[in-house]
Amino acid sequence: MKLGNVTGVVYDRSIHKKLNTTRKEIVNSAVRGEDCAVLAFDEFPGDPGIGHWTENPAGIALAAAQAQTVYYGENCGKYAVFAAVNQAACAGAASPAGVLMHILLPAESREETLRRIVEDAQNASKALNVELADVKANVTGAVISPVVTAAALGVCGLVSKRTEMPITGSEIVMTKWAGLEGSALLAEHCAEKLKERYPSYLIEEAADFDRFLSIVPEAAAATKSGVSMLCAAAEGGIFRALWTLAERAGTGLEIDLKKIPIRQETVEICNYLDLNPYELAANGSLLCVTEHGEALVRKLDKIGVLAAIIGTVTANNDRVILNGEERRFLEPAKADEIHKIL
Repeated sequence: MKLGNVTGVVYDRSIHKKLNTTRKEIVNSAVRGEDCAVLAFDEFPGDPGIGHWTENPAGIALAAAQAQTVYYGENCGKYAVFAAVNQAACAGAASPAGVLMHILLPAESREETLRRIVEDAQNASKALNVELADVKANVTGAVISPVVTAAALGVCGLVSKRTEMPITGSEIVMTKWAGLEGSALLAEHCAEKLKERYPSYLIEEAADFDRFLSIVPEAAAATKSGVSMLCAAAEGGIFRALWTLAERAGTGLEIDLKKIPIRQETVEICNYLDLNPYELAANGSLLCVTEHGEALVRKLDKIGVLAAIIGTVTANNDRVILNGEERRFLEPAKADEIHKIL
């Protein structure tokens, strides 16, 4: 199989069809197209000492999102934290509270590697105002590079199962820029090679893109604006996020490639390394489906988040990318471009 997350066809065949969610507390399960599970309870324990249960009139639910990173180097902890918290925020957990982490280390790993992973994860947690609540670590011969899994937990307002499809003609708003996470990783891991072509300040700026990785503020603002759907970009880039959005909605898309925001640093790095920036790890970008795209763009601008309308929802099942006069179909998600380098 290809590196990275398994394809949608594989997921459906070997995972989704094997799952059977029957408990009523599972409002949304984290199957393909849903990146966060939501659990709601009609009642919850009051005094555990006497087994008393009370009603849940506020409609409080638990959002639980899991993310995994498999990157060489010692900074994978922070990327797992950002990814998990972002997914929880998309489910309506406007303020995720805690992160659970599991670290697998290759045999012969140095303790310093473990220390750096945890420190980076802790720094990311502080930046997001969440607690790194629990960390487990194992050394195993089953991996050749660190594997970090993070699960973010947060409280959200009670939601119902998603049954309404976005209205045809709804606009797709994208926040920030394509390939942010991948650009930061490449600038750090390929710094010397990139400096053969570009000035140091360009590489340093790209390496600092991790300051843009949180989508918690824009997810909260978008949710309050009444968007019909949110999708956090991550592995596989903006193209994979668009494909996931269409799969989740059961609709088609028409996207203008030239309207997808992208930083010049990302363009230069991808050109030099022969990578597609639209299929490069894109944590930090959020896709929103709304009937009021311009209003949402203005609202996000007020909180300091760049956003742009990049396309619309269509009635058919075609997923189309427009590039000037060129018209082509979006392909099913491929392996993230980052795997060609790392």
